[in-house]
Amino acid sequence: MPLTNRQFLAVMTRGDRTECVEVQLESQAPAVGEARRFVRRQLAAWWLPEDDDFLDRVVLTTSELVANAVVHARTRPADESEHVGVRLTFAAGIALGVLVTDNSGAAPLPAFCLRPNASGGRGLALVSAMTDGWTTVPRECGRSMPGKGVWAFFSCPKAAGGMSPLA
Repeated sequence: MPLTNRQFLAVMTRGDRTECVEVQLESQAPAVGEARRFVRRQLAAWWLPEDDDFLDRVVLTTSELVANAVVHARTRPADESEHVGVRLTFAAGIALGVLVTDNSGAAPLPAFCLRPNASGGRGLALVSAMTDGWTTVPRECGRSMPGKGVWAFFSCPKAAGGMSPLA
């Protein structure tokens, strides 16, 4: 039976045997490609199968979430520095979580909230199709700026090995 979003979130944030890596990227268009490369390198370090569609789903989802943060969640003028966070959390044999954080407190709008003739805005429908669940959470306490995080969850493929000591 698949995990619920609440169960995924509990594993990702309170799991005893989880590994977590994170990168902060400048909130500009190149962040999308940087995030994809970060995810590919880290999943390889965790010995997750590269020939499985799992990797493609995680990379595509990360691309969509980072693109959404860069395009829709900037809170500062374009000439000022602002960052998007990308965190991967891995619980071997259970789940992988992707968390993308930004400075905007506004929740992402799913496609059903858009006008039918809108030229974009269907990225969250793609995220829904590619993941085993996703949710939005307030940014972690201790940050001086408001913001949010968007979690995407993936059940681990059965062929996934143990955690790498190199991660």
